[in-house]
Amino acid sequence: DAQAAALCAERGRMSSVLSAMPGVLVFPSAANFLLLRLQSKDKTADQVFANLLERKVLVKNVSKMHVLLENCLRVTVSTPQENALFIDALQAALLS
Repeated sequence: DAQAAALCAERGRMSSVLSAMPGVLVFPSAANFLLLRLQSKDKTADQVFANLLERKVLVKNVSKMHVLLENCLRVTVSTPQENALFIDALQAALLS
């Protein structure tokens, strides 16, 4: 129960932080992952995915799975430390 509560809290925190990033749309989630749509004209999901991979941050690029998932990445909610690494890497990837 404690682990589930921590995950829910971290998911909410991550969703808020990511939603505040320009060009990032976060879909509502009740799972242990978040679905993000990159809305920047300058960065595609493929480009951001590759940049994250170079930074040793692995997410799932779902943008080619279905037309409704165009330009989307799926991110697993993890520990606060791992989530902070992801958030920093995503910000850097969006700016590079």
